[in-house]
Amino acid sequence: MAAPLKLKQQKSSSVYREQVLVSENLPVASVLVETPVSHLEGIYDYLIPQHLSDVATVGSKVLVEFGRGNAEGLLVGRKAKSEQAIRLKPILDLTSPSGIVTPNLIRHIELTRNRFGGSFWSILKSAIPSRVIKEEKLLVTTPKQPKSIRYESTELRDLIGRSDYGFLGSKARIKWGMNFPITFDPDHFLIELVKIRAQVSQILLLVPDEKDLDRLSVSLTKFFGSDLIQIGSHLNKGLRYRNFLNATFNSPKVIIATRSGAFTPLSLGATVIVLSDLDQSHYELHAPGWNTRDVTLLRDNQTSLIFISSSHSLEISRLIDIGWLEKKNYRQKNNLKFATNEIGNSFIPVIKKGIINGNALISVAEKGYANLFLCSKCRNTASCECGGKLQIQRSKNIPQCYICQKKYPEWKCIFCSGNRPFVIAKGIDRTAEEIGKAIPKFPILISSGSKQIKKLPTGNYIVVATPGSEPSERYSAVVMLDGEKVFNRPSLRSEELAKFSWFSLLNMAAQHSEIFLSLPNNHPVVQAMLKMDPTSAASYELNSRKQAKLPPFFRVAVVCGDNAEISKFTENLKSSESKYEITGPIKIDGYQSKVLIRVDLEQAPLLVDLLDDITKVQGVKSRKIFTVRFDPFDL
Repeated sequence: MAAPLKLKQQKSSSVYREQVLVSENLPVASVLVETPVSHLEGIYDYLIPQHLSDVATVGSKVLVEFGRGNAEGLLVGRKAKSEQAIRLKPILDLTSPSGIVTPNLIRHIELTRNRFGGSFWSILKSAIPSRVIKEEKLLVTTPKQPKSIRYESTELRDLIGRSDYGFLGSKARIKWGMNFPITFDPDHFLIELVKIRAQVSQILLLVPDEKDLDRLSVSLTKFFGSDLIQIGSHLNKGLRYRNFLNATFNSPKVIIATRSGAFTPLSLGATVIVLSDLDQSHYELHAPGWNTRDVTLLRDNQTSLIFISSSHSLEISRLIDIGWLEKKNYRQKNNLKFATNEIGNSFIPVIKKGIINGNALISVAEKGYANLFLCSKCRNTASCECGGKLQIQRSKNIPQCYICQKKYPEWKCIFCSGNRPFVIAKGIDRTAEEIGKAIPKFPILISSGSKQIKKLPTGNYIVVATPGSEPSERYSAVVMLDGEKVFNRPSLRSEELAKFSWFSLLNMAAQHSEIFLSLPNNHPVVQAMLKMDPTSAASYELNSRKQAKLPPFFRVAVVCGDNAEISKFTENLKSSESKYEITGPIKIDGYQSKVLIRVDLEQAPLLVDLLDDITKVQGVKSRKIFTVRFDPFDL
């Protein structure tokens, strides 16, 4: 655990500010000052002027004189006298409503800082939106009184059982790792879950992105009305701050938020629901790089936690495996028919059967047309002079380098002079073209990248989409292509993400649907899909990760800096008697390198402290400070 913040001595100014009337009641404020460098972060004493005595409460943001200028600070305590021997400076003004940073939020931020390193203020800025003074003037606080909601959902009770339904509607703390039931509309399931739980608990629903927030808010707002608010970076500055103030001082029944709402203050015994924690949007891009899953797990022990997804991250799977989270996997009769690519089975018959009764969804790994092709004669890869691979953007188009954009109107293989391409990496356009030739009577829609389809028009359509771009509909046929490609990408989370994508597609299937999987029948994920249980394939992955000393059993720190400095740091770390697993240095470019440091969960707090101390020493010595990130989304 990182060292607690300590009281630091202020440098005495030769010219003292003019005298002010000082509060008679606990006149000394302990202020955590926002400083430009981490090694100066600490708590300093200031005097509380008489005119600010009533509003300068713990958790208020204040303006103070620091060094040669003014700085913002957080008032973390009041006392009768100071231990500092010098004459204290007064607080200049308040820069927030009184007590905007609650004691629970202060503890929550400190726990997050202890886990991910960095400064308290960097996390506080993520937790509290930028100030808009006019919104503070418009704030109306309502009396704290229970807001009663009565709602029954027989379909949810029949699906999850009377026992779990009873727990959901009670004030008992719950810690669930829940999967969406196959062929039951995920959005409807989640909304019913929120309605039942909101009868006994305030709800914070954390979703990956704005698209999820907008889609779910429509139905939730119809039910909760003004007792539901949104928090997220998609809102304009004024509305975002207004909603945060409302959440802090009025405790609305339901808060739906993206990543930036992960620290939202909640009432005692509230429930946090995290949707699809494996989604990369849950990971903060700015230092120190926290994620909503871990921030949620660091809430107090009276907060109920529900992690709900089509397929969980291995971090959540581990917590389920050790019994810290209770596994919830519900099934209903669905009569799905599965086909795999054994003995060269084609997916075209599946589409033909499905399109008669409704819409058919085909998922492909990549956009584009022919993203990689070989010479059909000698099977060598088609490459550019610069070393980049050639692509064909669309039908009857000429090959073009994906790096330098050079075109080859009369392409010939540099090995055998052959001029016929053999496509091995089809993009979405090529796949749609081939399906159109095989099934010419039905219209084909393409949803990918910036051209995503949110809602299908009336009629039966063949929809070809890349992962994450699928229209939220129910499909009579679901075809999952490029299985070998998506499950074997060179990244740590490739299998997790591929499984999440495929189970998300399976959740879009209507009852009696036809499903095609482009993997052999003996593949672990295919077996998990046949069992309708995404966690059944997690045990093998967890064992492999444990043996390889990888997350979620080990934490990983990625440290970046100048080549010479990183080399020296790595050498010193390897020569010490530490129990760290060190990989690198790895060159990023001609100037920068990185090193990966793996440490088991028990020793991780020591590594956090070590890297914090190193960056502080670099700050004191005016050196270039390392960039440190714990537990990045992928390696």
